[in-house]
This record gives sequence, C-alpha cells and structure tokens, in this order.
Amino acid sequence: MKRDSDKFHLMKVFQMVALKGSFTKAANELSMTVSSVSKAVNQLEASLQTRLLHRTTRSQSLTDSGREYLLSAQRILGEFKDLEERLRQQGNEPSGRLRIAAPTGLGQFLIAPNIAKFARAHPKVQIDLVLNDRLTDITEEGFDLAIRSRNVPPTSSLYSCIAGVHTQRLVASPDYLAQVAMPNNPQQLTNMALLNYTATQAFALWTFNKGKQTITIEPKAIYTSNNNYALYQAALNGMGIANLYQYLVDDAIKSGQLIEVFPQWQQRQRTLYAISQQRRDSSPKLDAFLTFLGGLFD
Repeated sequence: MKRDSDKFHLMKVFQMVALKGSFTKAANELSMTVSSVSKAVNQLEASLQTRLLHRTTRSQSLTDSGREYLLSAQRILGEFKDLEERLRQQGNEPSGRLRIAAPTGLGQFLIAPNIAKFARAHPKVQIDLVLNDRLTDITEEGFDLAIRSRNVPPTSSLYSCIAGVHTQRLVASPDYLAQVAMPNNPQQLTNMALLNYTATQAFALWTFNKGKQTITIEPKAIYTSNNNYALYQAALNGMGIANLYQYLVDDAIKSGQLIEVFPQWQQRQRTLYAISQQRRDSSPKLDAFLTFLGGLFD
C-alpha cells in the first residue's frame, strides 16, 4: 500500500505533465526520467481508478476527469505551499511565551531596565520573568531558561552556555567617604562600616588582587541583607561600603552617586550560565533572548 505522502508526489508530477503538455518536458522540469514520470501518472490513475490523460504517440490531452483533478490539484498544492511558507516563517521568528528564572539583583538592575528594548525588537515573545536567589529546578517548575552562577554537571540532560561575565565593585557614597579616610587597600577595610550580602556563601570572604598581590578579608559588617537592592540603598544613603555586582552600581558610579573604593584592587570575574531545556538553535525565542542578554554584558 502506498504511503499517503506519495499522493502529493504523484499529484505534483501529474500537474507538471498537464501544464507542460509533455512527459519529456515535465521530466526535465522535475529532474526525473521520462519513464519515472510516466510511471507516476499511471500509479495516480490506478489509485483513482480513472483515466486522467488521453495518450497518443505524439501528444497527450486531459480527459474530463483529468481537467477536474488538475483544478483541485492546483488548489491543494497551492494551499500546501502557502502553509509550508507560513510555518517556515513562524519557525524562524521568535514567538510564544518564554519563562525565565533569574537572580533578583540581575533581574532588577540589568534585565528589567532593558527588557522594553527586547520587547520592541521581538513583539511576538511574551516574557515571564521570575526573580529569586534560590537554585531553580527548571524542569519541575516549568522554566524555559534559568540564569545561574553555577553550571550544570556534564552528566545533566540540560543545556548550558555562558550568559555573561561580571565582577564586583566596592562602593560608597560621597557623604560617607567625606567622613572617613579613603582606604587605599583591602586591609584598611577592617576600620570601615561594611555592608554585606548574605544570601550565598560566596560573599563570606572578600578577595582582592593587584598584580601578584592577593588579600582576602572576612568582612565584619554593620549591616547585612539577603537582598542586593537593600544594600544598594544603604550605600546610597551613606551607611558604609558595599561590595556589589557591577551591573548594580555602574550607573550610580557614572552619575557620582557612588564612588568606587580603591579600583586598582580587582576582584575575580564571575561567570553567569544560561541553563535551558533545549538547545538555543532549536528555539528562536530562546536564542533571541540569550543574544539580548549577552549584549547587556558587553
């Protein structure tokens, strides 16, 4: 028994024969042999149990059934071609809902202020952005994408790529620094009012590098919080020195609201990973968002 998909092939061959008026011309147009074209038409007639073409040694012409079949075949093949084109365009255009889990600070200070740009560029994508600082199980909780500071293990069935690379900056307000002597190195921080993030152990120690020198301190904070925005506000209000990610404080440094403390001492760069349930090249909406996110770190 012939597969249903063969009917489309037979229909296309018959249409070409009818339009070209010749098995030879149809064969040339379809890159087939004349015998294959003839066999296809014979198969179609056998399946329909009716003759579609009058054949002579010199020419062929349509029967009444052939003319009726040709009209329907042209309509069906035309609709099928239009359907394929519509689906092809939809498949290449980012669209649909994209559910994202991101760290709170990253979402508040980097993604949220820029998400309108993404929305304008990709109006058919609906973003569902969920901010939290816990490790999200994207499979169990139904997320398309999670942004994390830790990569998945090599044995994981999830996909990952680097979303961006960032670092931390030590900052304080001009008012606070006007009241104390500006520190020149990390060791002098022991005499300062420090503001520290406590949501992860990554901030239990502050490590600074300058050339071949490395200094690590354990911050004795006067104010701690598990929320970066709370620490950011405390720094703006002159409470002390905070150690915050660059995307939280870069704009405030540029505007003069915050001053970077001993910028010659650098902290290590941290990598953010984008974890997803499918490859980015198989999802236009995911690929578009990851391209947008990567641009925010440039």
